[in-house]
Amino acid sequence: MSRLVIVLATHHELQGAEKRIGYLADPFYPMLLEQLIGDEGVDFVFEEASGLGPTIAEKLSLDKLGSGRYWDVDPSADERKTLGIPTKSNEPFMLGTPPNATFADWQFPDVHARREGVWIQRMSGKEFKKALFICGIAHGLSFSFRLQSSNFTVKSVTYTKAIR
Repeated sequence: MSRLVIVLATHHELQGAEKRIGYLADPFYPMLLEQLIGDEGVDFVFEEASGLGPTIAEKLSLDKLGSGRYWDVDPSADERKTLGIPTKSNEPFMLGTPPNATFADWQFPDVHARREGVWIQRMSGKEFKKALFICGIAHGLSFSFRLQSSNFTVKSVTYTKAIR
């Protein structure tokens, strides 16, 4: 039987990483994490947090699953240099003019693919039956497909509530 990975794709601003600029407090996000961990019987939490934690998920997994059941698998900027992965995986550009401006992002698929490959490699070496993997919205489906190709069973959920 293959191991199950629940991919939760969300906005990084909701993850609550303490060393990240920009946090949107959303009381439903921790509720979602608790529900996924409890109802799905998750025994390990992986996260794309880029070394910027601790995050809400990291703290919650320590409380619910105990020590050693959480891993921020995304390489930090320094680690990416060591692995030969560019540190930039997107490039924002402005729409409109201040004060009525917003931003969109050009995504770099090759960089994302290399990072996702590292994530799978790191996950594969860990013992778990059912894992929750939290990643940015840009990775939701591509990472789910990559996991399926690596013989994991996958469920995928997207959460964007506080951004809407």
